[in-house]
Amino acid sequence: VKREKYNPERAQKLKESAVRLLRSHQDLNALLLEVEGPLCKKLSLSKVIDCDSSEAYANHSSSFIGSALQDQASRLGIPVGILSAGVVASSVGQICTAPAETSHPVLLTVEQRKKLSSLLEFAQYLLAHSMFSRLSFCQELWKIQSSLLLEAVWHLHVQGIVSLQELLESHPDMHAVGSWLFRNLCCLCEQMEASCQHADVARAMLSGRG
Repeated sequence: VKREKYNPERAQKLKESAVRLLRSHQDLNALLLEVEGPLCKKLSLSKVIDCDSSEAYANHSSSFIGSALQDQASRLGIPVGILSAGVVASSVGQICTAPAETSHPVLLTVEQRKKLSSLLEFAQYLLAHSMFSRLSFCQELWKIQSSLLLEAVWHLHVQGIVSLQELLESHPDMHAVGSWLFRNLCCLCEQMEASCQHADVARAMLSGRG
């Protein structure tokens, strides 16, 4: 069988198409499950962020899904860091869009906080294994800006996933992101004055403490 010669231009077009597919897909976790099949469904990212999962299960799942991401990125011909960043950003968005306790939430609920903590542990695993693109992650987060909660951004900063400065500077419109930050900080102050049940978290956010 005659092998087709490698065509750099065609390979680049395929890579760009794969990236567009990833970024246009509404649920990157579902996309991963579609490709990986039943085994990945048993060890899906939702299990990693399940606050009731055991530490041993979470560690095993992180390793398994990390390998699945590498395999899928290889098939698509894109860097695993871009794929991982999209999957984690999608999960952050899903956590932030859970039922809120206020009309304009900036703080996470207790359940949301636990799930985000587990997700960020997985993100730290990806970072430690050079499988995570901070720049791509920032770009994907701004696509869900309308649902992104300020506390989630604060946790990303404190846990070393991406700094607040790095995240803000990656936004294409500095005026718009400045307005977003100012509006959310005002809401945070208002909720503190109203003696919200998460006042300790709000104070830590305003003081810059982790």
